[in-house]
Amino acid sequence: MKFPDYTHQLPAELASYRPTFDKLAGVLSNDAVFCLVAYLAANIARLANESRHKTIVVSIAGAQGTGKSTVSRLLSSVLQDCFSTSTTTLSLDDFYLPLGKRQQVAADFHPLLGVRGVPGTHDLVLMEKLLADLFQGRSVEMPVFDKGEDDRSARWQKAEPATVILCEGWCWGAVPEPQERLMNPVNNLERTHDPDGVWRRYVNEQLSQYQSVFRASAQVFFMAPSIDAIVRWRFQQERELASRGGGSKMMTEIEIRQFVAYYERITRWMLLEMAGRASVVVSLDEHHSIEHVQVN
Repeated sequence: MKFPDYTHQLPAELASYRPTFDKLAGVLSNDAVFCLVAYLAANIARLANESRHKTIVVSIAGAQGTGKSTVSRLLSSVLQDCFSTSTTTLSLDDFYLPLGKRQQVAADFHPLLGVRGVPGTHDLVLMEKLLADLFQGRSVEMPVFDKGEDDRSARWQKAEPATVILCEGWCWGAVPEPQERLMNPVNNLERTHDPDGVWRRYVNEQLSQYQSVFRASAQVFFMAPSIDAIVRWRFQQERELASRGGGSKMMTEIEIRQFVAYYERITRWMLLEMAGRASVVVSLDEHHSIEHVQVN
């Protein structure tokens, strides 16, 4: 899907929805965010109308803490309330393998796979099945991952078939790296724990298996300005989760930095590769504000 040129003009026809939007967005609400969500919603609704009632998929990707989950939630609300377009949202995070299964994968292939995050630590079979069911017009039960406990919750949530499926996740839409890029480690984690490149080659091979699930009519990509910014934003998420009493395994800032190292390779590759092909690229500055919106 080709989006029209981006405009920073606030949509007058949605002005009456602004109070509701502000309440949903909380501290993240401002003119730039409202304008972005309205722009995306208007064009996704147009795509949905052109698809003649066939289900379409829009992916929303970006590193930890970039705001993709919040934007997905706001976008779903605007699509449904302002454009009468039904939506269902799938989060990649909810499809992490249960802790016990990840531990088994780590024992079978590489110890680093015990930590959730990279391709190979998700329940790909379940993702494929649920997406297929939604495309066939069937309701599904989706898993819920408890990040505080680092394990799948006993609670599942129901999802209904919809005109638009919003798929959000840190690496949703990423493609495998060329083999030559895998030779050199990108951080101390890889130098110390994956000196022979076994883990990163396995992850790259697994990512190739995700491509059928990652197919989308349009891609939105949130670009972080630096790895340091990702660490800060992810730590802020951790503190917010702790303030809500979310689980017993909250991470410190040092632990967050170590955790983000698992994602760093694919994150850097996406910043280099996906920025040139995503339908809409939202560049963020160090203060987490929208700096630029590029339409490809």
